[in-house]
Amino acid sequence: MIKQYFKQAIRLLTENKLLSVISILGTALAICMIMVIVILYIVNTAGFKPEVNRGRSYYFNSVMSEGKEDGRRISYGNIGLPFIRGCYYPLKSAELVTAVIRDDWSKQPATSMDGLNNYSSRIIETDPAFWKFFDFDFIGGAPFTQANFESGIREAVLSESVARTLFGSEQAVGKEIKLDFTVFRVCGVVKDVSRFAKKSYADIWIPYTAASSYEQSWDEGISGMFCCYVLLKEGCSRTDLKQEVDERVRLYNSGLSDYRAKIFDQPNSQIEEWMYASNVGQGGAVAKVYLRYAIILFVLLLVPALNLSGITLSRMRKRIAELGVRRAFGATKGNIIGQVLMENLVLTLAGGLLGLCLSYVAMWLLRDWLLVTSLGEAGLSMNMLNGYVFLAALFFCLVMNLMSAGIPAWRVSRVNITNSING
Repeated sequence: MIKQYFKQAIRLLTENKLLSVISILGTALAICMIMVIVILYIVNTAGFKPEVNRGRSYYFNSVMSEGKEDGRRISYGNIGLPFIRGCYYPLKSAELVTAVIRDDWSKQPATSMDGLNNYSSRIIETDPAFWKFFDFDFIGGAPFTQANFESGIREAVLSESVARTLFGSEQAVGKEIKLDFTVFRVCGVVKDVSRFAKKSYADIWIPYTAASSYEQSWDEGISGMFCCYVLLKEGCSRTDLKQEVDERVRLYNSGLSDYRAKIFDQPNSQIEEWMYASNVGQGGAVAKVYLRYAIILFVLLLVPALNLSGITLSRMRKRIAELGVRRAFGATKGNIIGQVLMENLVLTLAGGLLGLCLSYVAMWLLRDWLLVTSLGEAGLSMNMLNGYVFLAALFFCLVMNLMSAGIPAWRVSRVNITNSING
Protein backbone atom coordinates (compact mmCIF):
# COMPACT_ATOMS: atom_id res chain seq x y z
CA MET A 1 0.00 0.00 0.00
CA ILE A 2 2.72 2.46 0.97
CA LYS A 3 4.67 1.57 -2.17
CA GLN A 4 1.56 2.33 -4.24
CA TYR A 5 1.16 5.69 -2.51
CA PHE A 6 4.75 6.61 -3.38
CA LYS A 7 4.24 5.65 -7.03
CA GLN A 8 1.08 7.75 -7.17
CA ALA A 9 2.82 10.70 -5.56
CA ILE A 10 5.62 10.58 -8.12
CA ARG A 11 3.05 10.42 -10.92
CA LEU A 12 1.29 13.49 -9.51
CA LEU A 13 4.61 15.35 -9.51
CA THR A 14 4.93 14.92 -13.26
CA GLU A 15 1.28 15.75 -14.03
CA ASN A 16 1.49 19.36 -12.84
CA LYS A 17 5.11 20.42 -12.85
CA LEU A 18 4.46 24.06 -11.91
CA LEU A 19 2.52 23.23 -8.75
CA SER A 20 5.09 20.58 -7.86
CA VAL A 21 7.97 23.05 -8.21
CA ILE A 22 6.10 25.64 -6.10
CA SER A 23 5.36 23.04 -3.43
CA ILE A 24 8.96 21.80 -3.25
CA LEU A 25 10.51 25.28 -3.31
CA GLY A 26 8.08 26.56 -0.69
CA THR A 27 9.06 23.76 1.65
CA ALA A 28 12.77 24.05 0.78
CA LEU A 29 13.01 27.77 1.52
CA ALA A 30 11.21 27.37 4.84
CA ILE A 31 13.44 24.48 5.86
CA CYS A 32 16.52 26.40 4.69
CA MET A 33 15.80 29.39 6.94
CA ILE A 34 14.90 27.17 9.89
CA MET A 35 18.05 25.10 9.45
CA VAL A 36 20.25 28.20 9.35
CA ILE A 37 18.82 29.21 12.73
CA VAL A 38 19.21 25.67 14.10
CA ILE A 39 22.82 25.36 12.88
CA LEU A 40 23.82 28.70 14.41
CA TYR A 41 22.14 27.72 17.68
CA ILE A 42 23.91 24.36 17.82
CA VAL A 43 27.42 25.60 17.02
CA ASN A 44 27.08 28.28 19.70
CA THR A 45 25.59 26.10 22.43
CA ALA A 46 26.23 22.37 21.80
CA GLY A 47 29.46 20.67 22.79
CA PHE A 48 32.23 20.05 20.27
CA LYS A 49 35.99 19.85 20.60
CA PRO A 50 37.60 21.31 22.57
CA GLU A 51 34.49 22.63 24.38
CA VAL A 52 32.94 19.21 24.94
CA ASN A 53 31.56 20.03 28.39
CA ARG A 54 29.40 23.02 27.51
CA GLY A 55 26.36 21.49 29.20
CA ARG A 56 28.13 21.54 32.60
CA SER A 57 30.18 24.70 32.09
CA TYR A 58 29.45 27.94 33.92
CA TYR A 59 31.25 31.25 33.64
CA PHE A 60 32.16 34.10 35.96
CA ASN A 61 33.28 36.93 33.71
CA SER A 62 33.16 39.98 35.91
CA VAL A 63 32.65 41.41 39.36
CA MET A 64 31.51 44.73 40.77
CA SER A 65 33.24 46.38 43.69
CA GLU A 66 31.84 49.25 45.71
CA GLY A 67 32.61 51.09 48.90
CA LYS A 68 31.37 49.26 51.99
CA GLU A 69 30.16 52.35 53.81
CA ASP A 70 28.80 54.63 51.12
CA GLY A 71 28.11 52.29 48.14
CA ARG A 72 30.19 54.62 45.95
CA ARG A 73 33.54 54.20 44.18
CA ILE A 74 31.83 51.60 42.01
CA SER A 75 34.05 49.61 39.68
CA TYR A 76 32.90 46.89 37.25
CA GLY A 77 35.32 44.67 35.35
CA ASN A 78 37.37 41.50 35.38
CA ILE A 79 38.14 39.49 38.49
CA GLY A 80 41.19 39.69 40.75
CA LEU A 81 43.23 36.58 41.49
CA PRO A 82 42.79 36.94 45.29
CA PHE A 83 39.01 36.91 44.79
CA ILE A 84 39.28 33.78 42.60
CA ARG A 85 41.48 32.06 45.18
CA GLY A 86 39.05 32.91 47.94
CA CYS A 87 35.71 32.31 46.20
CA TYR A 88 36.11 30.11 43.11
CA TYR A 89 39.13 27.80 43.34
CA PRO A 90 37.90 26.10 46.56
CA LEU A 91 34.36 25.39 45.25
CA LYS A 92 33.17 21.93 46.37
CA SER A 93 30.30 21.84 43.86
CA ALA A 94 32.79 22.20 41.01
CA GLU A 95 34.71 19.38 39.39
CA LEU A 96 37.19 21.80 37.82
CA VAL A 97 37.86 25.52 38.14
CA THR A 98 40.16 27.35 35.76
CA ALA A 99 41.15 31.02 35.69
CA VAL A 100 42.14 32.73 32.44
CA ILE A 101 43.39 36.07 31.24
CA ARG A 102 42.21 36.76 27.72
CA ASP A 103 41.91 39.75 25.43
CA ASP A 104 39.57 39.23 22.49
CA TRP A 105 40.29 42.62 20.97
CA SER A 106 44.05 42.72 20.56
CA LYS A 107 46.83 40.47 19.37
CA GLN A 108 50.47 40.02 20.29
CA PRO A 109 53.23 39.07 17.85
CA ALA A 110 54.91 35.72 18.34
CA THR A 111 58.37 35.66 16.75
CA SER A 112 60.84 32.92 15.93
CA MET A 113 64.20 33.23 17.63
CA ASP A 114 65.91 34.38 14.42
CA GLY A 115 63.28 37.09 13.98
CA LEU A 116 62.46 36.01 10.42
CA ASN A 117 58.97 34.66 11.09
CA ASN A 118 56.17 36.10 13.18
CA TYR A 119 52.50 35.43 13.84
CA SER A 120 49.98 37.93 15.19
CA SER A 121 48.50 35.82 17.97
CA ARG A 122 45.66 35.81 20.42
CA ILE A 123 46.99 34.56 23.73
CA ILE A 124 45.33 32.98 26.74
CA GLU A 125 47.11 32.95 30.08
CA THR A 126 45.73 30.15 32.23
CA ASP A 127 46.41 27.32 34.70
CA PRO A 128 46.84 23.52 34.36
CA ALA A 129 43.12 22.87 35.04
CA PHE A 130 42.37 24.53 31.71
CA TRP A 131 43.69 21.46 29.86
CA LYS A 132 41.34 19.16 31.76
CA PHE A 133 38.41 21.52 31.35
CA PHE A 134 38.76 21.51 27.55
CA ASP A 135 39.52 18.55 25.28
CA PHE A 136 42.27 19.72 22.93
CA ASP A 137 43.79 17.47 20.26
CA PHE A 138 47.54 17.50 20.81
CA ILE A 139 49.63 16.94 17.70
CA GLY A 140 52.81 16.84 19.76
CA GLY A 141 54.01 17.37 23.30
CA ALA A 142 51.74 18.08 26.26
CA PRO A 143 50.39 21.01 28.27
CA PHE A 144 52.49 22.65 30.97
CA THR A 145 52.49 20.73 34.24
CA GLN A 146 51.35 21.83 37.69
CA ALA A 147 54.95 21.90 38.94
CA ASN A 148 56.15 24.08 36.07
CA PHE A 149 53.10 26.32 36.46
CA GLU A 150 53.81 26.88 40.16
CA SER A 151 57.47 27.54 39.36
CA GLY A 152 56.55 30.17 36.78
CA ILE A 153 58.51 28.41 34.01
CA ARG A 154 57.89 30.08 30.66
CA GLU A 155 56.27 27.42 28.48
CA ALA A 156 53.78 27.75 25.64
CA VAL A 157 51.31 25.58 23.78
CA LEU A 158 50.98 26.60 20.12
CA SER A 159 48.23 26.03 17.59
CA GLU A 160 49.30 24.16 14.49
CA SER A 161 48.97 27.34 12.39
CA VAL A 162 51.40 29.22 14.63
CA ALA A 163 53.84 26.29 14.61
CA ARG A 164 53.79 26.04 10.81
CA THR A 165 54.30 29.78 10.41
CA LEU A 166 57.18 30.05 12.87
CA PHE A 167 58.94 26.72 12.25
CA GLY A 168 57.67 25.43 8.89
CA SER A 169 55.94 22.39 10.43
CA GLU A 170 53.95 21.24 13.45
CA GLN A 171 57.10 19.67 14.92
CA ALA A 172 57.85 22.52 17.31
CA VAL A 173 58.06 20.88 20.74
CA GLY A 174 61.25 21.88 22.56
CA LYS A 175 61.88 24.92 20.35
CA GLU A 176 61.75 28.52 21.55
CA ILE A 177 59.74 31.59 20.57
CA LYS A 178 59.61 35.20 21.69
CA LEU A 179 56.46 36.83 23.08
CA ASP A 180 56.93 40.52 23.75
CA PHE A 181 60.73 39.94 23.74
CA THR A 182 60.38 37.22 26.38
CA VAL A 183 61.55 33.71 25.49
CA PHE A 184 59.12 30.80 25.90
CA ARG A 185 59.81 27.12 25.27
CA VAL A 186 57.19 25.22 23.26
CA CYS A 187 55.85 22.32 25.33
CA GLY A 188 52.97 21.28 23.06
CA VAL A 189 51.20 21.82 19.74
CA VAL A 190 47.43 21.45 19.30
CA LYS A 191 45.09 21.40 16.33
CA ASP A 192 43.60 24.77 15.41
CA VAL A 193 40.51 25.70 17.41
CA SER A 194 37.33 27.07 15.85
CA ARG A 195 36.48 30.66 16.69
CA PHE A 196 33.01 29.43 17.66
CA ALA A 197 34.76 27.90 20.70
CA LYS A 198 35.08 31.36 22.22
CA LYS A 199 36.12 30.27 25.70
CA SER A 200 39.02 28.10 24.60
CA TYR A 201 40.04 29.76 21.33
CA ALA A 202 43.52 31.20 21.07
CA ASP A 203 46.68 30.86 19.01
CA ILE A 204 49.00 30.46 21.99
CA TRP A 205 48.34 29.35 25.57
CA ILE A 206 50.79 30.12 28.38
CA PRO A 207 50.73 29.76 32.21
CA TYR A 208 49.62 33.00 33.83
CA THR A 209 52.42 32.61 36.39
CA ALA A 210 54.89 33.23 33.56
CA ALA A 211 53.63 36.82 33.22
CA SER A 212 54.75 39.42 35.70
CA SER A 213 51.39 41.21 35.89
CA TYR A 214 49.11 38.31 36.81
CA GLU A 215 48.91 39.24 40.49
CA GLN A 216 47.82 42.80 39.80
CA SER A 217 44.52 43.47 41.55
CA TRP A 218 42.54 46.38 42.87
CA ASP A 219 39.87 47.12 45.46
CA GLU A 220 41.29 44.71 48.02
CA GLY A 221 41.74 41.91 45.51
CA ILE A 222 38.21 42.04 44.05
CA SER A 223 39.05 43.46 40.62
CA GLY A 224 41.82 42.27 38.35
CA MET A 225 42.47 40.71 34.95
CA PHE A 226 40.82 37.29 35.13
CA CYS A 227 37.71 35.40 34.08
CA CYS A 228 36.80 32.11 35.70
CA TYR A 229 35.27 28.93 34.21
CA VAL A 230 33.64 26.29 36.40
CA LEU A 231 32.81 22.69 35.42
CA LEU A 232 29.89 21.56 37.56
CA LYS A 233 30.41 18.36 39.51
CA GLU A 234 28.19 15.41 38.64
CA GLY A 235 25.18 15.35 40.96
CA CYS A 236 25.34 19.09 41.70
CA SER A 237 22.99 21.66 40.27
CA ARG A 238 23.43 25.24 39.22
CA THR A 239 21.48 26.25 42.33
CA ASP A 240 24.02 24.41 44.51
CA LEU A 241 26.85 26.22 42.75
CA LYS A 242 25.17 29.61 43.07
CA GLN A 243 24.44 29.14 46.78
CA GLU A 244 27.99 28.06 47.53
CA VAL A 245 29.49 30.95 45.59
CA ASP A 246 27.20 33.49 47.26
CA GLU A 247 28.25 32.18 50.68
CA ARG A 248 31.95 32.37 49.76
CA VAL A 249 31.50 35.92 48.44
CA ARG A 250 29.79 36.87 51.71
CA LEU A 251 32.70 35.43 53.73
CA TYR A 252 35.22 37.16 51.46
CA ASN A 253 33.45 40.49 51.92
CA SER A 254 33.42 40.05 55.69
CA GLY A 255 37.21 40.06 55.66
CA LEU A 256 37.50 43.31 53.70
CA SER A 257 37.79 46.71 55.35
CA ASP A 258 36.84 49.19 52.64
CA TYR A 259 35.14 47.39 49.71
CA ARG A 260 32.60 44.67 49.01
CA ALA A 261 32.07 42.51 45.92
CA LYS A 262 28.89 41.72 44.01
CA ILE A 263 28.55 39.09 41.27
CA PHE A 264 24.79 39.55 40.66
CA ASP A 265 23.20 36.62 38.77
CA GLN A 266 26.41 34.89 37.79
CA PRO A 267 27.41 32.21 36.88
CA ASN A 268 26.23 32.19 33.27
CA SER A 269 25.51 29.03 31.33
CA GLN A 270 26.75 28.48 27.78
CA ILE A 271 23.38 29.52 26.35
CA GLU A 272 23.32 32.69 28.44
CA GLU A 273 26.85 33.54 27.33
CA TRP A 274 25.80 33.23 23.69
CA MET A 275 22.70 35.34 24.24
CA TYR A 276 24.63 37.99 26.20
CA ALA A 277 22.12 37.45 29.01
CA SER A 278 24.67 38.60 31.59
CA ASN A 279 24.22 42.13 30.29
CA VAL A 280 20.44 42.19 30.46
CA GLY A 281 19.36 40.08 33.41
CA GLN A 282 19.77 36.42 32.61
CA GLY A 283 16.64 34.36 33.30
CA GLY A 284 14.03 36.74 31.86
CA ALA A 285 16.27 37.61 28.94
CA VAL A 286 16.81 33.96 28.02
CA ALA A 287 13.07 33.30 28.15
CA LYS A 288 12.42 36.30 25.89
CA VAL A 289 15.05 35.17 23.39
CA TYR A 290 13.56 31.67 23.29
CA LEU A 291 10.10 33.16 22.76
CA ARG A 292 11.40 35.33 19.93
CA TYR A 293 13.01 32.34 18.23
CA ALA A 294 9.83 30.29 18.70
CA ILE A 295 7.78 33.01 17.00
CA ILE A 296 10.25 33.23 14.13
CA LEU A 297 10.22 29.45 13.61
CA PHE A 298 6.42 29.36 13.78
CA VAL A 299 6.06 32.09 11.15
CA LEU A 300 8.62 30.40 8.91
CA LEU A 301 6.55 27.22 9.14
CA LEU A 302 3.11 28.79 8.97
CA VAL A 303 3.44 30.96 5.87
CA PRO A 304 4.60 28.23 3.44
CA ALA A 305 2.28 25.72 5.13
CA LEU A 306 -0.73 27.91 4.35
CA ASN A 307 0.39 28.28 0.75
CA LEU A 308 0.99 24.56 0.37
CA SER A 309 -2.35 23.85 2.03
CA GLY A 310 -4.11 25.89 -0.67
CA ILE A 311 -2.20 24.09 -3.41
CA THR A 312 -3.00 20.70 -1.87
CA LEU A 313 -6.70 21.58 -1.54
CA SER A 314 -6.77 22.64 -5.20
CA ARG A 315 -5.30 19.28 -6.19
CA MET A 316 -7.79 17.43 -4.01
CA ARG A 317 -10.74 19.11 -5.67
CA LYS A 318 -9.56 17.80 -9.01
CA ARG A 319 -9.34 14.31 -7.53
CA ILE A 320 -12.68 14.27 -5.69
CA ALA A 321 -14.22 11.86 -8.19
CA GLU A 322 -11.23 9.50 -7.90
CA LEU A 323 -11.38 9.55 -4.11
CA GLY A 324 -15.16 9.09 -4.23
CA VAL A 325 -14.70 5.89 -6.22
CA ARG A 326 -12.20 4.67 -3.63
CA ARG A 327 -14.73 5.43 -0.90
CA ALA A 328 -17.41 3.51 -2.84
CA PHE A 329 -15.13 0.46 -2.98
CA GLY A 330 -14.65 0.43 0.77
CA ALA A 331 -11.85 2.89 1.53
CA THR A 332 -12.31 4.53 4.92
CA LYS A 333 -11.80 8.17 5.78
CA GLY A 334 -8.57 7.13 7.45
CA ASN A 335 -7.39 5.47 4.21
CA ILE A 336 -8.11 8.66 2.26
CA ILE A 337 -6.34 10.89 4.79
CA GLY A 338 -3.38 8.50 4.95
CA GLN A 339 -3.05 8.45 1.17
CA VAL A 340 -3.10 12.24 0.88
CA LEU A 341 -0.61 12.66 3.72
CA MET A 342 1.73 10.04 2.24
CA GLU A 343 1.59 11.64 -1.20
CA ASN A 344 2.25 15.07 0.27
CA LEU A 345 5.05 13.64 2.42
CA VAL A 346 6.96 12.79 -0.75
CA LEU A 347 6.78 16.44 -1.79
CA THR A 348 7.70 17.60 1.71
CA LEU A 349 10.69 15.27 2.00
CA ALA A 350 11.94 16.36 -1.42
CA GLY A 351 11.62 19.98 -0.32
CA GLY A 352 13.22 19.16 3.03
CA LEU A 353 16.29 17.57 1.45
CA LEU A 354 16.61 20.49 -0.95
CA GLY A 355 16.19 22.93 1.95
CA LEU A 356 18.87 21.10 3.95
CA CYS A 357 21.31 21.52 1.06
CA LEU A 358 20.28 25.15 0.59
CA SER A 359 20.90 25.85 4.29
CA TYR A 360 24.59 24.97 3.95
CA VAL A 361 24.80 26.99 0.75
CA ALA A 362 23.22 29.91 2.60
CA MET A 363 25.69 29.54 5.48
CA TRP A 364 28.54 29.72 2.98
CA LEU A 365 27.12 32.65 0.98
CA LEU A 366 26.27 34.62 4.14
CA ARG A 367 29.41 33.63 6.06
CA ASP A 368 30.61 37.26 6.35
CA TRP A 369 27.46 37.97 8.37
CA LEU A 370 26.49 34.67 10.00
CA LEU A 371 29.92 33.18 10.69
CA VAL A 372 31.56 36.14 12.41
CA THR A 373 32.25 36.07 16.14
CA SER A 374 33.92 38.58 18.43
CA LEU A 375 37.16 36.77 17.57
CA GLY A 376 36.81 37.25 13.82
CA GLU A 377 35.55 35.06 11.00
CA ALA A 378 34.80 31.45 11.82
CA GLY A 379 34.10 28.39 9.73
CA LEU A 380 31.90 25.37 10.17
CA SER A 381 33.31 21.89 10.52
CA MET A 382 31.43 18.61 10.71
CA ASN A 383 32.52 17.92 14.30
CA MET A 384 30.42 20.93 15.37
CA LEU A 385 27.28 19.40 13.88
CA ASN A 386 25.55 16.34 15.27
CA GLY A 387 22.53 14.19 14.51
CA TYR A 388 20.20 16.68 16.14
CA VAL A 389 20.57 18.99 13.14
CA PHE A 390 19.33 16.33 10.75
CA LEU A 391 16.62 15.14 13.16
CA ALA A 392 15.46 18.75 13.38
CA ALA A 393 15.25 18.91 9.59
CA LEU A 394 13.18 15.72 9.50
CA PHE A 395 10.93 16.98 12.29
CA PHE A 396 10.26 20.24 10.47
CA CYS A 397 9.50 18.30 7.29
CA LEU A 398 6.89 16.25 9.14
CA VAL A 399 5.37 19.36 10.69
CA MET A 400 5.19 20.99 7.27
CA ASN A 401 3.51 17.88 5.89
CA LEU A 402 0.85 17.79 8.61
CA MET A 403 0.17 21.52 8.42
CA SER A 404 -0.12 21.70 4.64
CA ALA A 405 -1.92 18.42 3.88
CA GLY A 406 -3.80 17.43 7.01
CA ILE A 407 -6.66 19.93 6.77
CA PRO A 408 -7.28 19.48 2.98
CA ALA A 409 -7.21 15.69 3.41
CA TRP A 410 -9.69 15.85 6.29
CA ARG A 411 -12.06 18.08 4.31
CA VAL A 412 -11.98 15.86 1.23
CA SER A 413 -12.56 12.73 3.30
CA ARG A 414 -15.82 14.23 4.66
CA VAL A 415 -17.37 14.84 1.23
CA ASN A 416 -20.42 12.66 0.57
CA ILE A 417 -19.58 9.63 -1.63
CA THR A 418 -22.31 10.43 -4.16
CA ASN A 419 -21.24 14.05 -4.46
CA SER A 420 -17.61 12.93 -4.82
CA ILE A 421 -18.37 10.57 -7.70
CA ASN A 422 -20.45 13.23 -9.45
CA GLY A 423 -17.52 15.62 -9.08
